[in-house]
Amino acid sequence: MNMILYFTADWCGPCKQTRPIVEELNREQIMAKFFIVDVDLEIEMTQDFGIRSIPTFVVMKNNKEIHRVTGAQNRQQLEALIRYE
Repeated sequence: MNMILYFTADWCGPCKQTRPIVEELNREQIMAKFFIVDVDLEIEMTQDFGIRSIPTFVVMKNNKEIHRVTGAQNRQQLEALIRYE
């Protein structure tokens, strides 16, 4: 199962657009789990992952980053992240 780190902030417009889709997908499926990371609260983690723009989605498998995408994503794009191998 993939884990997807969703780096976001309350003040970010594209993040506000994407967050409801992320929350909906978390409720609907079990193939992957999105973990919401607020860049203003999790500064060290944000730095450790080298996040420069938000929203950023980091797909993790076996505790290793396997893919990364930055920018607002629609439902279809987020579903593709869930299935990313």
